[in-house]
Amino acid sequence: MLRRFDLTGLIEEVRETNAKKIGIQLPDGIKYWIFEIVRILEKEGFEVVVSGKASYGSCDIDLELLKKVDLLMHFSHTPVIELDRVVYVPYKVEYNVESVLKTLRTEDIEFERVSLTATSQYAHKLEEVKERLEDEGFKVYLKKGSDRVKMKGQVLGCNFTSVDRRAEAVIFVGDGNFHPKGIAIYSKKDVYAVSPLEEKLRKFRKDEVEKFIRERYTLIAKAMECKNFCVVASSKPGQNRLDLAVKLRNLLNSVNCNSIIVYTDEVRLENFPCECIINTACPRISYDDWRVIKKPVLTPQEAEIIAGKRSLDDYEVDEIL
Repeated sequence: MLRRFDLTGLIEEVRETNAKKIGIQLPDGIKYWIFEIVRILEKEGFEVVVSGKASYGSCDIDLELLKKVDLLMHFSHTPVIELDRVVYVPYKVEYNVESVLKTLRTEDIEFERVSLTATSQYAHKLEEVKERLEDEGFKVYLKKGSDRVKMKGQVLGCNFTSVDRRAEAVIFVGDGNFHPKGIAIYSKKDVYAVSPLEEKLRKFRKDEVEKFIRERYTLIAKAMECKNFCVVASSKPGQNRLDLAVKLRNLLNSVNCNSIIVYTDEVRLENFPCECIINTACPRISYDDWRVIKKPVLTPQEAEIIAGKRSLDDYEVDEIL
């Protein structure tokens, strides 16, 4: 298996901007490439500064470094927004499609209609995976989601619109549990997650999603007993939903909840005397980090439930579209 950055034409593209000082930003999982990348750029005559901040996606651009350099190269993620002086460098993993099919065969997939998805690193081969699955008798749906995603079948941690609801189950190509868990919650369908890196298959069942929903209902019930709310709006350009935060604050105040808007790049509100957090930043903070924060962290849709604007039967996951 080969992992590569598509640097074709990138150097010339950067030269045309007359940039001299280049910033580099990579997610933690591929920072082992950084010395090679810096060496290549310095050999071409650029001054290079590396971002030390964590990067969880192209919604999470290092704006402070961008102020100090002529141009910022953001590696691994496809753009969710376009920013001046930011160049997005795709990261693709070349993997064996037959190996993916072999791994899938280790589980008896009892559904005929499947939706095919992947992270951006693996999405470039989904058409080939689709053809092979169809050869084996599956009806395969492969579609592009909202404008926030750039490739057919691509999913983000905050956007699952590439999942086709006509399918009975979802096949995900990628690593880790982060994305397939989100797909399962969004689609309420079984998800078969195949990792080309590990050549392993993990299954996320609908009953696990139902357990997750029950946990969310418990948090909503706790939040209904709260009086003081912090409505969080993110300063990160790809997560900024300040207008939504204002609407939610007005909604909470209309039902006699005491609320304020907190504008921040990190959801760290330990010193704020709020009993509950309404999160309009990255949706995964609400779903994955609430145990660490030790306060109920609700999504905008869950805030609508506690304000009486939405019913429990109309529960939806939060996405940034």
